[in-house]
Amino acid sequence: MIKSMTGFGQSELKDEEKTITVELRSVNNKYLKINIRIPDLLSGVEDKLEKLLKSELSRGTINLTIDYKTCDQIAKCAINTDILREYHSLISNAREEISIQQDVTLDNLISLPGVLEFKRDSSNGKVENEDFWQELEQLVKLSINDLKKMRETEGQNLRIEIDKWKDNISVLLDDIETMAPKVVKEYSSKIQERVSSLLEGTDSKIENSDLHKEIAIFADRCDISEELGRLRSHILLFDNVMDNEEPNGRKLEFIVQEMFREANTIASKANYADIIKDVISIKTEIERMKEQILNLE
Repeated sequence: MIKSMTGFGQSELKDEEKTITVELRSVNNKYLKINIRIPDLLSGVEDKLEKLLKSELSRGTINLTIDYKTCDQIAKCAINTDILREYHSLISNAREEISIQQDVTLDNLISLPGVLEFKRDSSNGKVENEDFWQELEQLVKLSINDLKKMRETEGQNLRIEIDKWKDNISVLLDDIETMAPKVVKEYSSKIQERVSSLLEGTDSKIENSDLHKEIAIFADRCDISEELGRLRSHILLFDNVMDNEEPNGRKLEFIVQEMFREANTIASKANYADIIKDVISIKTEIERMKEQILNLE
């Protein structure tokens, strides 16, 4: 089964003591690259987190983010009494200056900037006990499973497209195989016509055996049967790898590279306009496959 390297996974735990949110995001990368963003108080488990991710994932850039909050980190509301007194003094003095008798209420003062504050207490300690790690490990595993499911779904969508292009290549190969014998026949007709034209009006003759030898050399030089066979073999191997190997992205990249090389050889040997036209179409489909295979794990 093929899997995309792009995906997202998330899990969360809330209880009376804490809230933990785990997010995993992955994008394409030739190798496995892990980026971990966690609060300082969880730094003691960073190595364990990296080891866990490496054991579950093989390719891609993996971004792990963990948000950890305890009850003592909940925002608390407080009144800044110093600022409150300063506002009250300023307003009282201003009221006397302009002889206004209206009282200043506490509601008016609290609404002024800086009077009402929200403070967040946080601990500088580190969470390193084994019970907490087991709890966090389960959350990360849930996120990994979520990520894997999305990568599998994306991989199946990519396979639909890849299979379509691969099937197009097989159809084009059938067309080329049908045209291949015509190459030698047309060359044979052309060379005989040319020789007849050149020798017309002269006493010179060319033995049929010499013509046949020349045609045989040409036929051997433009024979593409081996290349067609190898290209078909690469397609079968491609299917086998997609079905049976995991991860398979790198191997599929190599197979596609070999397919492209065989297509180039067919074009250079065939020396026939219609075959070259089909080969160009084959190379276009291979390029499309290659572009999507770079997204596979």
